[in-house]
Amino acid sequence: MSMIPGMSNRKVRVTITVDPEVLEYAEHLVSGGKATSVAAVFNEAIAEKRITDQRALALLQERAAQANPERVARMMAHVRRQLVDKGFPVTTGE
Repeated sequence: MSMIPGMSNRKVRVTITVDPEVLEYAEHLVSGGKATSVAAVFNEAIAEKRITDQRALALLQERAAQANPERVARMMAHVRRQLVDKGFPVTTGE
């Protein structure tokens, strides 16, 4: 398993509760030589999730920067009307 940029070599102990089949799979990866430990399996999974989330946020920010403000305003007005029609409270900041 490779080190994720920005990740520390210093480890912190945590206690988690997982579904039995998830633990079984993590142990399977370890016994098959695909991971060094169960902790490494969970650490890598969360590190990959972090990277995925960061990429998604960067894409969202890129698209937001390219948005047409007038079109966004029209869409938000439409959403507000739908919320009001369905009885949801709407503030001017939404």
